[in-house]
Amino acid sequence: MADDTREASMATPIGTKSHDQDAGEAGKGTKDIGPIRRPQSANVMPGGTQNTAGGQVKPVSAVDAAKTIKLEDFREIHKKPCVRDTFLTSIPSSLAIGAVWAVLGAPVKKATNWAAGAFCAISFFSYEYCQFRRGMEKDGMRRAVQVMDEKRADREAKMKAAREERRKAKEEADRQEEERKKSWRPWNGWKFW
Repeated sequence: MADDTREASMATPIGTKSHDQDAGEAGKGTKDIGPIRRPQSANVMPGGTQNTAGGQVKPVSAVDAAKTIKLEDFREIHKKPCVRDTFLTSIPSSLAIGAVWAVLGAPVKKATNWAAGAFCAISFFSYEYCQFRRGMEKDGMRRAVQVMDEKRADREAKMKAAREERRKAKEEADRQEEERKKSWRPWNGWKFW
């Protein structure tokens, strides 16, 4: 029968030899006694990249963040929502602000600084405003869909009620017709003159 490897790995202190190694060296009798080896937690992921029940979080550096940036991100930035509108708003606005400063006699460095600062500020606010508008539009569409669903449910309920009413009216008419047929006798209602 196989030995239980868990007990051997738990009980084997660091620097000592395992049971199998001791069997080959019987009689030598020298063992290093060091700190007891603790079993590795079953909840630690290999590599320790996530903090799962005692795992260690890998520190993130600026180099790691820079590695996540790809050239394709810059090539396709205009395809992201609101970015195109933001650029179309902020580029001419910043050029106009820089030109105004240049016309007013400011040095080129100051005019370009104002243009760059205006570009950053206008881009930020324009992008946020566009995102706000998109959020409002999504909420409006969500409300419109809810209203359409409610109207559809009301219409279906009215149609079901009308069908039920027609069915009841037909059943009542059938019942009355059946009663009339049952109650009709040739001598009832017949007069000889």
